[in-house]
Amino acid sequence: MVSEKTKAIIASSFGMALEWYDFFIYTFVATVVSKLFFPSSNPIASLLAFYLTFFIGFLGRPLGGIVFGYLGDKVGRKYSLVFTILLTGLSVFFVGLLPTYYQIGLLAPILLAILRFLTGVALGGEWGGAFSLTSEYVNPGRRGLYSGILQATVSIANLLATGIIFVIIIIMGQTGFDNFGWRILFYSGLLIAIVGLLIRLRIEDSPVFRKLREDRKILKNPISEAFRKYWKLILANLFIVGIINGAWYYTNFAYSVGYATTIAQRFNMPHVSLQTIDFAIFLVSAIGIFASIFFGYLSDIIGRRTQIIINSIMGIGLAYPYYYLLLQGNESAVIGAIFLGGLLIYYFAGAITPAFLVESFPPMVRYTAISFSYQVGVGFIGGLTPFILTYLVSATSNIFSPVYFTILTGIVVLILALLLKETKGRIYEGEEILKQEY
Repeated sequence: MVSEKTKAIIASSFGMALEWYDFFIYTFVATVVSKLFFPSSNPIASLLAFYLTFFIGFLGRPLGGIVFGYLGDKVGRKYSLVFTILLTGLSVFFVGLLPTYYQIGLLAPILLAILRFLTGVALGGEWGGAFSLTSEYVNPGRRGLYSGILQATVSIANLLATGIIFVIIIIMGQTGFDNFGWRILFYSGLLIAIVGLLIRLRIEDSPVFRKLREDRKILKNPISEAFRKYWKLILANLFIVGIINGAWYYTNFAYSVGYATTIAQRFNMPHVSLQTIDFAIFLVSAIGIFASIFFGYLSDIIGRRTQIIINSIMGIGLAYPYYYLLLQGNESAVIGAIFLGGLLIYYFAGAITPAFLVESFPPMVRYTAISFSYQVGVGFIGGLTPFILTYLVSATSNIFSPVYFTILTGIVVLILALLLKETKGRIYEGEEILKQEY
């Protein structure tokens, strides 16, 4: 018999996988789809327009975080998560149905932007709900480990997406992929959503939320309570996760695609093919599954704050070597860059930021607070990163200008982490039950 805890983890994993699957397929097809929806004689201009649409999806995330966070703190984690995965699946599916600019003109990018916004709203409530639900099922002393397990779905989603891309290109060829094959990636997202929805309909809400409801501790207005009492903490966490899970992740798994191919070629630098980037991301994603779990477990030993501090120092130190390797124009160097960026800049702390956020706020306002922190941070800092880095290169005519952005963001994380207190082992009202039963 499968326990409720196991079912909750599986249910959360499907939503997380769909979130990152959507992100990855959208960013990987950037150089292909940008030409279909934003045609231009300048490929960098097409990329800029595409990355702006990418950012529009993130504009919807704070709204989703507030709406579904309120619902999750007021009615229950489970009910909120049923709506988020359904809306995500449908929005992703309809992107695959969209006609291109050549078929319906300006209406094509407008419809794409609307669907990206709706996807963002849905995903805005997904991340916070998934981690709220799971963290309220597991022993607080092992939250880092379970945080790493859930974050491993990022790598699983990448593997799934790159695997499907690889198969489609083999069967249809690059031309077939460019013409129609990319649409199959979006169709398959609906299947993930349906499986996740069926599982979520069968689970119980978290024992912590059920206890709060039984003890009549549910707040009348969790939104106002969260911002009145914890606004400083929300702001600090917003920048930490916005940089680690947003800017640094999107640099390695999104911006690198255009940087090492289209941008490098535009600057007459050595460049590689999309297949090379696909293979590099596939490789680091496979390793990232185990790395996420290991780094999550490590944080249960050394603490979340310590791990974030170490990660910020590595991000600063590896900034120049990372971009330098991406521009060498050979497979080994590019694979090495994406491996370094994934393992030592993103995974090392990206695996444990969920536990860090969950432990920063009490369960009465948790869903709302961590959703807003994560979605605004990742949405505005992370979502704008590919555009900012592409614009920096275009405006300065210096292909190494993104180095300074990475160093600056690393300094911000370091300062904030030094100012905050350790969260490992923190227990709030209503969570005593987890030590006794879980």
